[in-house]
Amino acid sequence: MVSVEFSFVEKLNNVQMRLSQEKNFKPAGFEELVQLDMDELDRTVNPAIVLAVCQAFKEHSQKSEALAGIIQYVFMANKVHKLMKDDSDIMEELRQFPVLVGDLLYGKFFLELCREKLLSFLDPVAQVMGTMSEGGISRWLSRDKKIGKAESLKIIGMESASLTALAARLSAELAGVSVPIQHQVEAFGWELGLAWGAWKERLEKIEVQSILQRANTILNEISSESQLQLHPLRELYLFMAKQLTTDYNPQEAGA
Repeated sequence: MVSVEFSFVEKLNNVQMRLSQEKNFKPAGFEELVQLDMDELDRTVNPAIVLAVCQAFKEHSQKSEALAGIIQYVFMANKVHKLMKDDSDIMEELRQFPVLVGDLLYGKFFLELCREKLLSFLDPVAQVMGTMSEGGISRWLSRDKKIGKAESLKIIGMESASLTALAARLSAELAGVSVPIQHQVEAFGWELGLAWGAWKERLEKIEVQSILQRANTILNEISSESQLQLHPLRELYLFMAKQLTTDYNPQEAGA
């Protein structure tokens, strides 16, 4: 159960409970196969973006919770694949588990698309999966290099912001809003993901705050141009802004 007080917290809890049930396998549990540390932002951000957008634009069907789970499956699968190690002293089954479990999570996102008749979203989701993988490759290629802020943000954009942007846009599309607003919401999601990734990379706080300010500006533009009440999106923004003012500590992951 999440500890944050979103107006859509019941739906968010439903998504997380379903994910918890679905990610276990027989005869072994998820945690027996991979050690995936997930902090509060890892568990919350992507599904919260989907639910906040859907609630803001009055999309209250079961499909909103399904889409939240689909996006989170993609996030988790990518994160699991990153656990793969190539060390020579690792037992072969331990080396393979992250690959197999990550692929299974990808399979679950596809199954959910089929169940909820959301296959029209398959192509954009698959494209973003490719973008996230490209980001991971770019990170690996630059592992022994000192890269500048611009290159670091480019990698963060591929690895993190591409998915949060997609989560926002598909949610707006599901809610049936106009294409221009879909693009604005997508830009809002991109900035949130970029700020989150920059925070994890320990970029300067002023950089994180600058990205968050861009997200806030986009939110204000959507509100003024559409004259919509966007309280759930404001809740999401304030939650992220508060979380990203703290120091990132990976030792607290999973707490």
